[in-house]
Amino acid sequence: MFFNNKKNKTKEKISLIKNNNDLIEELKEKGIDNKNILDSIKKVPRELFINKASVQWAYENAPLPIDCNQTISQPYVIAYMIDCLKIKKTDTVLEIGTGTGYQTAIISHLCRKIHTIEIFDKLRSQAKINHDMLKIKNVDYKLGDGSHGWDKNFLFDSIIVSAATEKIPHKLLESLKKYGNLIIPKKYPSGNQKLILIKKINENNFDQKELIDVKFVPLLHKRVEH
Repeated sequence: MFFNNKKNKTKEKISLIKNNNDLIEELKEKGIDNKNILDSIKKVPRELFINKASVQWAYENAPLPIDCNQTISQPYVIAYMIDCLKIKKTDTVLEIGTGTGYQTAIISHLCRKIHTIEIFDKLRSQAKINHDMLKIKNVDYKLGDGSHGWDKNFLFDSIIVSAATEKIPHKLLESLKKYGNLIIPKKYPSGNQKLILIKKINENNFDQKELIDVKFVPLLHKRVEH
């Protein structure tokens, strides 16, 4: 019995191949140098947001599976997308695709308020539990189709979309404040995906830039899943 307990303790010690400090160093090597973003990532334990079967890879710079056939994004891509938005502490942010709430948690440390939309009720519930455990209070949740936006009366400084779409949802563009930024993975007819950064100049004019190659799950346009 004593031998088995010792084995279990050994397993616990090696359950995480890397830790959050290792991940931070890797992100720095890849060009992420925004201290506020790195500090925010350091505050968020990624192992809390993934399936138990994947916990040993929690701090690998790689996407990992979560429930509902979805994924938690690669930390570098999350950091890169957030960096592109230039979020300020006074900002209000809209996130499309809450998942289990990892990216939400990181952004919550960078802005005044984050509104997040998830189409799967199971994931939204998991995100709420995770955020409660971390005592994160500045998040509002919504269950629904993220392409419809939050509410026509809400305008956001930044919008981040964690799923790929062939067309940029018009309602998301409408939801941006003047000079607000939207970052979204766009899927092309070839099947390739690229991040697109859009800045709203005024009601009818937008500046659009094509950024890096990515691979995201598709943005779902269907009834709310329970």
